[in-house]
Amino acid sequence: MRHWIWILLITLGLQAQEARIQILGTTDLHGHVRAEDTYSLQPMNQGWAKVTTLIRRQQALNPNTLLVDCGDTLQGEPINYVRNVLRRDLSEPSMTIMNALGYAAMAVGNHDFDFGLPVLREAESEAKFPFLSANTVDAKGNPGFKTHTLVTVAGIRVAILGFTTPGVPAMTEPRNYEGLAFRDIVAVARQLVPRVREQDRADVVIALMHSGLGALDGREGDENAALRLADQVPGLDAIFTGHTHQAISVEHKGIPIVQAQCFGRALAVVDLDLRQEGGRWKVVGRSERLLKPEDQTVSDPEVLRLTAELQAATDRYLDTGATNLLVDLDSRWSRMEDTALLQLIHQVQRQATGAQLSAAACPGPKLYIPKGPTSVRQFFALLPYENQVAKIRITGEQLKRYLEHSARHYLRSWDPALYNRDVPFYNFDTVDGVTYALDLGQPAGSRVLNLSCQGKPVKPEQSFTMAISTYRLRGGGGYMEAIGFRAAPELITKATQRNLLLEYVLNHPSLDLAPANNWRTIPYLDRERVLNLAH
Repeated sequence: MRHWIWILLITLGLQAQEARIQILGTTDLHGHVRAEDTYSLQPMNQGWAKVTTLIRRQQALNPNTLLVDCGDTLQGEPINYVRNVLRRDLSEPSMTIMNALGYAAMAVGNHDFDFGLPVLREAESEAKFPFLSANTVDAKGNPGFKTHTLVTVAGIRVAILGFTTPGVPAMTEPRNYEGLAFRDIVAVARQLVPRVREQDRADVVIALMHSGLGALDGREGDENAALRLADQVPGLDAIFTGHTHQAISVEHKGIPIVQAQCFGRALAVVDLDLRQEGGRWKVVGRSERLLKPEDQTVSDPEVLRLTAELQAATDRYLDTGATNLLVDLDSRWSRMEDTALLQLIHQVQRQATGAQLSAAACPGPKLYIPKGPTSVRQFFALLPYENQVAKIRITGEQLKRYLEHSARHYLRSWDPALYNRDVPFYNFDTVDGVTYALDLGQPAGSRVLNLSCQGKPVKPEQSFTMAISTYRLRGGGGYMEAIGFRAAPELITKATQRNLLLEYVLNHPSLDLAPANNWRTIPYLDRERVLNLAH
């Protein structure tokens, strides 16, 4: 009898020395709450409502669970605009949901700055968890946010570190991060990780990055640095990433690196197995995976209840009547020919700035507004971000380099894939106010032909004013670097690009638009081929 009691005591002792903790990660929700596309109202397996159901299921499987987020929660959906601009009296929707779920921490994302620091700090004060960004500092080098937080789960001391992509200045207006600077993530982590291990006596160290995978041979200050972090900074047990909207579940040097896609389309799960040795816990096993909501995944009723008032206000705003369109606006062909949709954006930008030319990005391959009565909801989809419009002055030579940089979006015309994956559609610009052709039989850098203005060839020394988004002005897509533009803009609009568009549309009870047909590809691209590649 004593023998069996002794075995039982040994077994219980061994069990007490082992534990498994689960870390669940979300990222880049961008305000998506309901399981539908906000603009088409079609059902989609995404949003807080569905991903919350996955979270609750996982919490039920293991009560030793931590919830973390990698940022970009405060901007993106119309619900964010309505709350942050029109209804500041209501709670920030993602903070309300994350508080209810018991999140442990959030890394600050670049788009979390888009409505300015007062809105960001207000959300931070609402949150019952810390906003983290160890590489964001003020003018004196002091932390702009908490660098890390310490939590205890199952008796295990966990340090959660947060980082923000150093690319913030290229992605939002300077006034939105005034007084702050963004250091290299890896350089900061090299100092912080040993400190939390030694001084804070953390058993587990988790990094939250609003920064993507990047490359092992990346450089200091890179926008995406997760692989470089895993490779160069020892002492990390898991890395949760964001920013690039990808689904990532990989390991490097045994460290799980996960990214939960975007918009609540996945939940990142990392399990850590630990054993107590010499009075300290040690990670002895790691695993990672992504879980995705499915058609049968129900929407969490508490999420819908908590956001109901703000959602109703958002729907009223979006359902406001806009204009009567006399022509369809179809984005599917925007990468093969001029379209009425792009002409609308060009007209808005030129009217707002008085510029001779306008450069605008392809708004995506699947946007469609049929002719007839329209609403704000349909036009909001064209320009969902908080960019403004700038007027810059460039030479004819810079204009040609701008178009060559844009033409990198294509592979050679005979390549079945046609589009260069390294240059996404939102980094393909067309320019209005000149005529030109893009010869896709030529290598990148030698594709622009017959560049003319008002029927005359553009000369390298000519001077033009051109309207561009402030995303481009701050470095988005690499255009300013490509053309060597370092001057100050002549003008930046106070209103956002989207609000200028809405003002234009609302001021036209009836709107007829026609493409200028000012550019073409050589050879002409077949519509069926372009349509197939868009899916």
